[in-house]
Order: sequence, then structure tokens, then C-alpha cells
Amino acid sequence: MEQRFLASITCLLIFLSACTLTSSGASEQNFRTGNTGLALELLKNTPPPRMFEGDTFPVVIRVANTGAFDIPPEGAVLSLGVEKDYTKEVSLLYKQDHLTPDTANDFSGFFGIKGKSMLSPRGEEEVFSYNVIAGKLDPQSEQHISTITASVCYPYETILDTTICIDTDVNSLRPGKKVCSNQDIIFGNGQGAPVAITKIEPKMLPIQAFGNVESSDKIKPQFLIYVEDFGGGVVIKKESLKKSCIGEQDRPFDHNDFGIVYVKVELSGKELHCQLEKKERDPGPGHIKLQDKKDIIRCNTENNKEYLTVIDRSQDSYFAPLRITLEYGYTKSISASYTIQKPVS
Repeated sequence: MEQRFLASITCLLIFLSACTLTSSGASEQNFRTGNTGLALELLKNTPPPRMFEGDTFPVVIRVANTGAFDIPPEGAVLSLGVEKDYTKEVSLLYKQDHLTPDTANDFSGFFGIKGKSMLSPRGEEEVFSYNVIAGKLDPQSEQHISTITASVCYPYETILDTTICIDTDVNSLRPGKKVCSNQDIIFGNGQGAPVAITKIEPKMLPIQAFGNVESSDKIKPQFLIYVEDFGGGVVIKKESLKKSCIGEQDRPFDHNDFGIVYVKVELSGKELHCQLEKKERDPGPGHIKLQDKKDIIRCNTENNKEYLTVIDRSQDSYFAPLRITLEYGYTKSISASYTIQKPVS
């Protein structure tokens, strides 16, 4: 009797362990979903809808990292834009956790914020506060509607880990059932970042390997990777984030920095050759430039002009891991209006 009881307890523990593993595995897969990065929100009545000349009022901004990438300390920039003719003073309250003030600019500060993970499925959020003093109106004006704009500029990454079919029997001429076959892969839920990979089109190109003109006994995998910005903001070169949110007089903002996304694609741990824009003698990754928030990346197993990484068509079809990493900067803004009026005499 006792042995049967112990056996039952053991089976129950094994069952519960299996459930736990399944659950955590699902969480690991699911936290990289969605099409957002940092989300901005002005708290209610900040700014108030109406005030008098010279009034001091708060502007309180909630920032939440709703994506799956951790922004390092001081990696993001928060900035407040106002109408200078109708604003006497702006001050970012310095004694705030995780915020480093910009000593050269009272309108901005730097912060880091963690994204979603298995342990934190909602990501972190921070609240930052400004004090603003309303300016004076023109002598002939009784009131003026002014606008404030809160902007955030931050680095972000999109990471997609998937498996791809290496179909060596492209024409399905061999007898028997294949492990997998060539087909497009659609990704409709995003990867927990504003820039998303939406589709991969794999192609297995027959080639004549190493000058063999008798037959095409090898294939070269090629992938078309579709990329789109869904985040509701603007993609920008990550090195230009400070210029975008704060502005630097000695380094004027270059509109050519818009839409720049650095790309790295690896098949079975080996980096693929992708058709990217890249400066000569630059050891860093190449990039694409989004047009109308979209682009297509073409990658294959060509390492350089002299050597092709090819696959023998006589071997069976198989699955291989594919990792795509996109690095970029991102900017997003929200605005609110308020009325300044002269005191009642």
C-alpha cells in the first residue's frame, strides 16, 4: 500500500514538473511579441487646461517599456518642447530615480528602463516630472493657447529566433516524405519591438559549384526578409539620438539619418551575406534605409566573392536555426495644449 502511495506521489510530481516546463517554455516564446517600444503618457491635468500668466504648473510624463529590449542606464533621452515666447521657465526635477539630468539643458535628461522578460512580462515604467512657469501674453491679448511636446529618443533591438527549412529536394523528385519543404513564414504578432519582421521567403538556388559545368548538384540558400515599422514613431540612426531629441549646434541634424536599421542575420550560427549599405573599411554591420516605413533584406550564404557556402543536394532536407537582429534608434512624441490668460483685474 505504501509503495503504491509513493508511486502515485512520484507520478504527480513528474506531471506537475512537466506542466511547469511547458508553461515557462511558452512564456519564453511569448514575451517577444507586440509592435511597441517605449510608450509615453501625460498624466491627467498635467498641464492643467487653463492658467494665468506667471503660474507654475506641473508636467508629469509616464514612460513604459512595453517591448522586449532593455535600454541601458542613460541610454534614452527625455526632452520637453515648449513655446519659448509664452514660457518663462522649464525645469526638469532632478531628484528622480533612474534619471540623469542634462547639465547643459534643463529641458532634458537621460534614463534607462528594462523591457519585458519571462520574469517581468509587463516591463518597467518610470514617471518623470517638470515644473513649467507660464510666460506673459502680448499686451493686446487676453489669452493664448500654447502647446507642450514631450519626446523620447532611445536605442532598440528587434530579435527573431526561428527555424527555417533547408529543402535540398526543391523539385520534390525523391521518393518518400520530406522532413520539411520550402515555404514562406509569416510573423503577424511582432517581436516585442517597434520595427518588426513580417515575413521570410526562403529560396534554395541551384548552383554549379566550383566551376562544375556538368550539373547543378549544390544549392545556395537565399532569404528575403520583410521589415516594417509599426511603432507609430520615427526610426533614426542610433548614433544620432541625442541630436534628434536635444539638438547640437556643432552637429546639425542630418535627415539622411532617418530610417537607418543595422542588420545581422545568422544561419546555424554563421553570419550570412546580406545586400546592405555599408561604408568602405567599416568593420561594423551594414544597414538598410526604410522607405515608407518598409524594406526587404536579401541574404544568402555567400561569404565573399571567392567562396560560396553551399549545400549538397544529395543530403536530406533539414531544419536550421535562423536568427535576425535589427538595431536602430527610435523617437516618439506626445503633445498637449493649455490656455494662458491674463489675471482678472
